[in-house]
Amino acid sequence: MLRFIFKAKNRIYKLIDIQFKKLQIVEWKALYKNRFYLKSGFDFGNLFSLNFDISNSLVQIGNSVTFRDYCIIRSGCDSKLSIGNNVFFNSNCSINCFDEITIGNDCLFGEAVKFYDANHNYKNADVLISSQGWNTGKIKIGNNCWFGANVIILKNVSIGNNVVIGANCLVYKSIPDDCVVTCNQQLKIDVKNKTNIGNG
Repeated sequence: MLRFIFKAKNRIYKLIDIQFKKLQIVEWKALYKNRFYLKSGFDFGNLFSLNFDISNSLVQIGNSVTFRDYCIIRSGCDSKLSIGNNVFFNSNCSINCFDEITIGNDCLFGEAVKFYDANHNYKNADVLISSQGWNTGKIKIGNNCWFGANVIILKNVSIGNNVVIGANCLVYKSIPDDCVVTCNQQLKIDVKNKTNIGNG
């Protein structure tokens, strides 16, 4: 009996979730008319956030794109974000688009992957950094790429097809097709001297 109740409860929650997502998509399309284009099979997790400024920036999302929990898209400054088909973003990913970001088809992004196509200007020591504006550049990701957790992609970067990028890489230059990229970080493991444990 309890198993039946739990199954029924889960079905109800799932139906409510589906309807909520449909309503949320309708709201986004109404709020961001002619700026937010979405094909079929779009899914998103808890606290997914879609933020536009007051410019004419554009977001285009292809078929079968999934964002898990706590993902963020920020779109502004007349920028253009284009995401292809069959793309998966794990939890806590963020896309910050203020120029142009293009993501190809069949890509996988691990937890907390970040895209930044803009940097603060900072070189004028007499002016607050927050008052010096931005400099921007494009990001392009090819097809069939897999980025591990905590990868960061910066502006003026083009990544080819069939590229794998290992966890924790900071990508600040372009990568050709069919490459595997990892950070050259080696673990250093020291054994404690037991006679010194507890001695300040």
